[in-house]
Amino acid sequence: MPQKIGFDLSSLGAGYLQKTWMLQRTFNWQLIMPRNFRGNIGFLVSQYCQDVNFGDYRMSELSTMRYGAYQRFYAGLQSIDSVTLTFLVPIDNSVYDYFYSWSELIVDVHGHYHPKNEYKHPIYIIMYDRTGIQATKFTLKGTFPINKAAAGLSYNSEGVLMLTMRMSVDSIEPSSFLGDIREGITNAIQGVVGKVGGALGF
Repeated sequence: MPQKIGFDLSSLGAGYLQKTWMLQRTFNWQLIMPRNFRGNIGFLVSQYCQDVNFGDYRMSELSTMRYGAYQRFYAGLQSIDSVTLTFLVPIDNSVYDYFYSWSELIVDVHGHYHPKNEYKHPIYIIMYDRTGIQATKFTLKGTFPINKAAAGLSYNSEGVLMLTMRMSVDSIEPSSFLGDIREGITNAIQGVVGKVGGALGF
């Protein structure tokens, strides 16, 4: 959206100057769970997701270390408690079946835990800008459900049944399609400038 720059340069013959802000509105987004459990296709189950909450990155308390006559401070590790996914529940109960089947990979019928690499799987969240182009992709690595699928049943309301699942996550890695393009262009330009500078003896 064009907007005046906030101070008057008309006396300098620059009254036409303006700045342009391209601001992002609410994203269109899509959750993608690629794994299939007991005949339930993750991609189809993903379409019932209505809400995703993740993040709350926090630094633990600062660590200090003596460095000569001074102290040097170090940030602690980033930690994420969990990711919360909210789903509509379809009549075929595929969402329930999907997460119950996933939970069964964690603990078997005898109460024994399986190795983590057998039940942790990545989840992807893709956000699109207002033109429909992929703006950002979040890769949620090492996710698995940490609560059983549950629902409150009541005849007092006739609302659509919802299911909220909390997921443990090892790490969240954001990536930007446009950012990758900008990085590629910048690296190419820097490479050309470096070669020209080398040819000129700089």
